[in-house]
Amino acid sequence: MNLIELALAAETYFQQQTIIQQTTSQCVRTKNLQASCDQCAVLCPTGAIGLDNGIPELAPEQCIRCGVCLHVCPTGVFERSDSFQKLLLNTQDLPEHRVVDIACVHHSAPQATAPAVDAVVQTKNCLAELGVSALVGMLAVGVEQVRMRLDACAACPLRVLQPNIEQCIAATQQLLSVLELSDAIVPVYEAEPDWVSRPLHHNETPPMSRRGLFSSLLNPEATLKQQAINAIDEGNPSEQLPRERRRLLTVLRMLTKPMPEIPEDVGLFADGFVQLVVSDACNACGLCERVCPTDAIQLAKDDDQFMVIFEPHRCVDCQLCVDYCEPKALETYGAPSLRDVLDETRLKLHAGQMQQCTRCKAHFAGPPDETLCPVCQFRRENPSGIRLPDALLAQLPQATREKLLAANKMHKGGHPQIDSPN
Repeated sequence: MNLIELALAAETYFQQQTIIQQTTSQCVRTKNLQASCDQCAVLCPTGAIGLDNGIPELAPEQCIRCGVCLHVCPTGVFERSDSFQKLLLNTQDLPEHRVVDIACVHHSAPQATAPAVDAVVQTKNCLAELGVSALVGMLAVGVEQVRMRLDACAACPLRVLQPNIEQCIAATQQLLSVLELSDAIVPVYEAEPDWVSRPLHHNETPPMSRRGLFSSLLNPEATLKQQAINAIDEGNPSEQLPRERRRLLTVLRMLTKPMPEIPEDVGLFADGFVQLVVSDACNACGLCERVCPTDAIQLAKDDDQFMVIFEPHRCVDCQLCVDYCEPKALETYGAPSLRDVLDETRLKLHAGQMQQCTRCKAHFAGPPDETLCPVCQFRRENPSGIRLPDALLAQLPQATREKLLAANKMHKGGHPQIDSPN
């Protein structure tokens, strides 16, 4: 296949792909224009995703529908149907799948491969569409080594996507290093002289043989895996985690199920996973809970006490809670425990006593000797000042922001308390 034929094939491929849907309200930048997350715009190979006034906007006429944005966005702003489930289920049904090559639809000779390879799976789309969950999922269904075929990328009109594929491979290797499986995902850049022909299976057509059918019926473990994979994308997305995170958690549990008990001190050092810590500065305002896009952090409180709860498996490290915490009581620290992530553990990060403000009667977190809530205390010291989290101040026009900060500075030093006449 020459370059002209490849270009025509690529154009046909683009036309066959369903349009990517964008749900802007799920983006962290809609809650904080100064949020640092820009993965969709940075990784988009054609610049189809731009930050219009800080908010990502997909330009359909520039989009080549490669699918990179589907799995790099931590909060699932971009979605469309893909081949994730078919890839895993069809690979599981291969007669032999200890070592498997994954080649894209544009590869001219995918069946030629190393002698150790059992089979080659050719995907419907570019390999850039596959996220970390898909690569880990291959191991979860029984593959011992996945070889990502990049040996044809240099001559492909879609070669601009190769760095995205390599980045996904690196992220997967980093995650799997926790389980000492980083060598299970490898890129292949060049053909070797000793390569032979191996069975080629198209991802859209299951390779099930009669013997394979009966084997699957007699293998309850394979049936359970199939049910788990099919269930990932079911349910109401608005009530669930982003699709890529749901998929990753499912395949990680499948992969680790037959392994020995994972020690509690094994950390999950991987992109998008982080541990939170809360200091005594927490005033139990609950803003962190309200801005969290995945319900990873919750505040339980009554008139007497409060508790900050954190679910590491839900956290996508968007940093919104840290940005919005006005007393700066929240910070990220290291990695969560792999065991906590897999078990969906609810961690108690912080607890304290609630007091009642003598002025406004609101309940707030603090020691017994504090009689004013943080808002009333600030008003006492800054009668005409304003108190906003840095993330909110940053979104105001510069002139307004400077005026507010100047007012706060002017009143620094305190003023007599002005009590309500009531």
